[in-house]
Amino acid sequence: MNPQPNTVRYNDWRQVDVEPPEAFTPTLPVSVVVSYYDAPEALALTLAALEGQSYPRDLFEVVVVDDGSPTPLAPPRATPLDVRVVRQEDRGFGLARGRNAGARAAAHDILLFLDGDLLAESGWVAAHARWHHAVSDAVSVGFYANAEVDGLDPEAVRRRSGSLEELLADRPTEPPWVERHMRATRYMTSRDDDLFRMVGGGNCGVRRWFYDLVGGCDESFAGWGGEDVEFAYRAYTRGGLLAPAPDALAWHQGLLRGELREAKWKSGEVQHAKAAHLIAHPGFRCASPGRTFTVPQYVVSIPREGAPAHRVFEAAAQVLADRVHDLVVRVETREGDEGSAWLREQLGPDPRVRVASAGSALDEFPVASFHVTLPASVSFPVGLVHRLGEALGDAVAAGSALPDGRAVSITRTWALHRARRTGKRVADFGRVATAPPGRLGLSTRGRWVADGEAVRMNSWNHRPGTEWLRVEARSIDGPRGAWRFLKWLVLGSLRAAARWGRRRAANGYGPSRMRDGSSAADASAPSARWARLLHRLRAIRGPGGAWSFLRWAHAVLRREFDHRRVHWRRLRHSVRSLRIRARPLRANGTPCGALPAFDLGGYNPVGWRPGPGVETAALGPLRLLPRGVEASRVVRRRRLGRLRRMHHLEDVAAFHSDPAARAGELARLAASGVVVHLADDDRRLRPLLGDELHGLMTSDVRGLDARARELLSVRMRRAALREHSSWARARRPGGGDLPLVSVLLATRRPRFLPWALASVARQTWPRLELILALHGEGFGDVEPQAAALPHPTKTLRAPAGEPLGAVLAAATEASRGTLLAKMDDDDVYGADHLWDLVLAREYSSAQLVGKWLEFVYLAAADRTLYWRNRGGERWQRSAVAGGTLLISRPDLERAGGWRKAPAGVDTALAEDVLRAGGHVYRTHAAGFMMVRHGCGHTWNDSDGTDGSLLARADSVLDGFRPDAAGIEEPSLPHPALLARKAG
Repeated sequence: MNPQPNTVRYNDWRQVDVEPPEAFTPTLPVSVVVSYYDAPEALALTLAALEGQSYPRDLFEVVVVDDGSPTPLAPPRATPLDVRVVRQEDRGFGLARGRNAGARAAAHDILLFLDGDLLAESGWVAAHARWHHAVSDAVSVGFYANAEVDGLDPEAVRRRSGSLEELLADRPTEPPWVERHMRATRYMTSRDDDLFRMVGGGNCGVRRWFYDLVGGCDESFAGWGGEDVEFAYRAYTRGGLLAPAPDALAWHQGLLRGELREAKWKSGEVQHAKAAHLIAHPGFRCASPGRTFTVPQYVVSIPREGAPAHRVFEAAAQVLADRVHDLVVRVETREGDEGSAWLREQLGPDPRVRVASAGSALDEFPVASFHVTLPASVSFPVGLVHRLGEALGDAVAAGSALPDGRAVSITRTWALHRARRTGKRVADFGRVATAPPGRLGLSTRGRWVADGEAVRMNSWNHRPGTEWLRVEARSIDGPRGAWRFLKWLVLGSLRAAARWGRRRAANGYGPSRMRDGSSAADASAPSARWARLLHRLRAIRGPGGAWSFLRWAHAVLRREFDHRRVHWRRLRHSVRSLRIRARPLRANGTPCGALPAFDLGGYNPVGWRPGPGVETAALGPLRLLPRGVEASRVVRRRRLGRLRRMHHLEDVAAFHSDPAARAGELARLAASGVVVHLADDDRRLRPLLGDELHGLMTSDVRGLDARARELLSVRMRRAALREHSSWARARRPGGGDLPLVSVLLATRRPRFLPWALASVARQTWPRLELILALHGEGFGDVEPQAAALPHPTKTLRAPAGEPLGAVLAAATEASRGTLLAKMDDDDVYGADHLWDLVLAREYSSAQLVGKWLEFVYLAAADRTLYWRNRGGERWQRSAVAGGTLLISRPDLERAGGWRKAPAGVDTALAEDVLRAGGHVYRTHAAGFMMVRHGCGHTWNDSDGTDGSLLARADSVLDGFRPDAAGIEEPSLPHPALLARKAG
């Protein structure tokens, strides 16, 4: 009985009923296709290893494909194997052609591919074949390891008593490179969409019919590398199951070192560029505006369904103007329909448009990553494809039903193929997400265009769009029309606000942060909302009152519809906060069980601005302040935005019910960026707040200038966040439960090495490791210096010609940390630099976090420049300082990893993160100062001179001044200062 296609959810191969290795009984014949070129000694070892297979010898054959060797390969005589030789013409590197030729010449339905320089362990054939006995559309993925085989005799391989691993135990070996990637993806059972990266063409297996369905290997690949990943991408996108086979281990003959590794790397770079047009995944291509690719990432189908031709044309134009440019629009019409000829003339010549009258989009674009369906008869906004991609997440499909019965949808191509092949539904292969029309920017009020006529809908869109607002505004026909429009806008907005809390919970969102920094969950009760509404309505007196009411309603809409800051991590923080409050805890050795932990989602410095900082605030009546302490005004606790703009907050015990409540309130304010001063120096607060935070609040804050005030705010929020937030309280004392941070430090300047090591040693983050990448020559023996660090250190060496992105990729592979932090060898870092980045990642929920340039030391001019806050504590659409990047390992993999570029890897990574649907966040600039050496720096000014930088700076300080950035004077002199003195 032939095995059936797989029906697993996602790529969870554990759902397949496959026999375990010890109980597997082979029944089906196998063809082993061996690729060969002018290496008879290596082939002799390969065949000797195949002779020792545990699979019955009468159930497998060996097809050796000679890729036009100068000396034609003769069929081996001294072997008991069933070996045939197929020779092809020498037309250059023909590995892909050879695999196709071997598949055509194979006599059996199960095809196993093996490179001619690999030694297969005895269970290699059986480990692959048992998968193809159980499922018909699987690609079995074998493992590789490298070993030095110089002097190894084929007879020694044949007569070995144990495994090849035991035979090679005394020789230099390298472990399987794919093992780490397997662990990162839970052995290919995760929902990552790039699992195909781990398939190696020289050690894999597939059924013949599925190999032919996929299209075999692409013979246009004429160099080493790329053809196997591209084939694996097509197999995965066609709905194939990628099944790891750890027992299918093969040893590569020789270690990849020196010239061989360099040659393969250079060829792989070229083939990677070719694969960018064939693999529709962000990790392989840079889909910048204006670029088109052979295989698009999105195929947007627009069925005409009787809509007027001009409406179909407008729909196609809207899709082509989307934020997503890596797409093809397929207009589906019927031959002979009125307007079809006009559509072909209008859209046919466009390379990103197909006008089709037969067939399906899945047949025409079988390996595009996503298929989107949009009805032409409905007006949709620009950016809908991008929003659909965001709504999809890790689901297999997402969509939204419209009031007129139509729907917009996005589906992963592999799920469509799998559903077609098995006769099941797409929902049987994974989660299907439902996106409300408002989340996609689709109006369910306004005017929908259906069958060429304007039709009103009765429901309210809970995310207003300019298009339907414009439609309603055009309907105003006098004072009555204006009043009707105003009533419709206000009442509809309030109804949407009242329903949004329930809908957000149903769609999986956590509590969002209000504009003043408080939690939206605090004011989500319906009774509180309606009481506030009635209060506002009764307060309307004349045009001014009406205008105030509209401003308040607009603020409600802004608060309720801000999706960018709502993430699953915030919901996790809220749940963890509730759990933490139920048990006594300790922070820094002081009892804090009476001090509730605050939620990072509601209290954080997001949106903090330096402001003028002139006035002083108080939380209660000014008469309660002690003699000699003055405040300008009383600001309520919930007016967090106004409290942030004050120079500082004067506080006394009379404003609070008890010390614990006071300490909790002040910790939350400090975490949000408010500068707090204890006017009465209540010592009962010290054990509650902790020594550090209490000391900062009792320091003299009067008379501080804007820069000193900002640095004090940074120190206060840092202490509050890492002592009293729910995230910090959930960690065990001593930092044992904190994530491991891997510092990636690449340097090509030996004289900067001591300074770079000292910068890492200065960090107070308790769990970190250093991955030191020595880029080039001249470093000598650095292990003693690295061993002196208080943190684990691993040293890598890379040739000088290797690009920076490749060096960082190698450092990432060698790291173990959950979080990856990039540091430069010459910049100046404060002791709490890593703390700042990790905390910012937690409260912003961004995928990429960093700092921006506010402090720069010009070594040539011996000046320290300061630019006032230019965008800290906010989400960004651009890069952050390259020496301050922090990203998690899964987020880096989703973004495609480090681009193998010689410079600009920080900007490229930010672009890739944003393109993959992630967010980039800039925290404050304190604790970091960039050093510019005048020439040769990767970051350059527009005219390449320091003069323009000096002219644009807000303030210029003489000399090397790290204290301006809140950094204590380093004990080690900076190499730039030493060079200046020597000069």
